[in-house]
Amino acid sequence: MKLGDENRASPAHIAMTTSATIPDQIERTTTPTVIARRRYELFLLVLVGLPAIFLLSSIVIARSSAFPKEAGDPFLLNPDYVLSLDHADCGILIYGDSTAATGIDPVVVTQATGLKTCNIAQSQSILEVVGPVALDTYLKNNQPPKYLVIQLAPETLSRKQDFFWPEGLTMLLRRRPLPIALFTMVRHPVESYNFALWAVRTRILASFYPLPDFRKTEAIFSSHSGLLILPKPPESACIHDVAFAPPVPAWVDQLRQRYSVNGTKVLINIAPLPDCAKDVQRIADSMKNITDNSLEVYPIHLFCDLDRHLTMEGAERSSQQIAKQILALEKRPRQINN
Repeated sequence: MKLGDENRASPAHIAMTTSATIPDQIERTTTPTVIARRRYELFLLVLVGLPAIFLLSSIVIARSSAFPKEAGDPFLLNPDYVLSLDHADCGILIYGDSTAATGIDPVVVTQATGLKTCNIAQSQSILEVVGPVALDTYLKNNQPPKYLVIQLAPETLSRKQDFFWPEGLTMLLRRRPLPIALFTMVRHPVESYNFALWAVRTRILASFYPLPDFRKTEAIFSSHSGLLILPKPPESACIHDVAFAPPVPAWVDQLRQRYSVNGTKVLINIAPLPDCAKDVQRIADSMKNITDNSLEVYPIHLFCDLDRHLTMEGAERSSQQIAKQILALEKRPRQINN
């Protein structure tokens, strides 16, 4: 044996040492990587899973029979009202956004014109998200009205998408087939997630707190054929600060043409605004040759909510003007003076 051979490892020894060391090295280097990957996967699962759980829960909640009252939203109180109007055969049908729901009293219009009047208007959110399902359902189940009055706020006529999405998504889930509703919700993920949070929170709060008392509101709705007077005091100052946007004439024309069938005369009106509203004259000028009426300006005390929803007194005044508009087309005088 040569000098130094005793310090030289044999090939077999090297192989054994290497084979024993490599797994340890792999384990030491891969274990942190595996742990990090699993943590990342868990994070993604939570990130995707929680919204999915909220969304699925909100669908069940919104479709439940109790939810319209639990929501504490007057515009969701009577989701099946239009279904009750089977063979009602109203001579004047009121449709539109929340300004029509809260601002046109069928009783006043009926007394003044002698034509049976019904109000099936809904909030802007429901109109935009669900579409004219209520109107189409009514027309399917009844004789065509002689007059269809569609009243809209300036924001609706300008096609602004700034509205309270939960109302529309609630009715979407209750009125449309679930695949169609889900497709719409997927197209609007932020609004749908906010809706899910709102629905779940609403259900939880309804379990611990008493529901709002809407008995007077519902009594008026029932006795006045769809008029929705919000349980709020008159306003004393304007609060609705919205930038001006002009109406979209093509959309208005399309709406008019779609429902001007079977002898129905369609009137598309702009809703009244308070005298302290921003850009009143500009809005009035923009509606010329677009709507069938001119913009009416009321004192702020005739409004009770968002400078758009009328008190009972305001609704009576607005309804009288609708009646005058109809009577002018009928070319006959007012039947009953209130």
